[in-house]
Amino acid sequence: MKPWVVTIELRDYWHCGAGRGGGAVLDAVVQRDHAGVPLLPGRHLKGLLRDALERAAAWDWPGYAGLAGQLFGQRTEEAEGPSNPTPGCLRVSDACLPGEVRAWLADDRQRSLRAGLFRGLYATAIDERSGTAKDASLRGIEVVVPLQLRASLAAIPGRTAPPEDWVQKLAKVLPLIDAIGAHRSRGLGRAVLSLKEAA
Repeated sequence: MKPWVVTIELRDYWHCGAGRGGGAVLDAVVQRDHAGVPLLPGRHLKGLLRDALERAAAWDWPGYAGLAGQLFGQRTEEAEGPSNPTPGCLRVSDACLPGEVRAWLADDRQRSLRAGLFRGLYATAIDERSGTAKDASLRGIEVVVPLQLRASLAAIPGRTAPPEDWVQKLAKVLPLIDAIGAHRSRGLGRAVLSLKEAA
């Protein structure tokens, strides 16, 4: 089976956290690869794809019952034995900038341009009685400017092959994913996803 490519067109600032802060200024920085270029981990994209398929199944779309588990594996909490979930048949790569763009930005001569991909967003809590900022409530997160990311979907060798119509089924649920990353329910990470066969 040839790999397929998921293209993610970001329409807004987005944040996919790295689990650490950025000193005294930022409480949360974004995930980067070894060259300092932003990426979206494959496990996050896999979770979004699984959630979209599970919603389609919950809404009784024909042919979607059990498809999420078949493609991406059984959830740990659904496994029959302790921590023995059934694995899926598809692998999801990290979503990165297109190869030639990423390679150009990864060059040390582009360090100042790489910095232009990132911004800081700040928020504070307001005291409802006085209308002023509460002490020690300022929080800052690092976000990435809108751009395009690509991830690949490929069959895992040695596993059961995915159903013949998996591409059509997955493409149909992509519009259910309208945002990626953290704070997507608060307006960050608006995105449009599409699927095509790898060249």
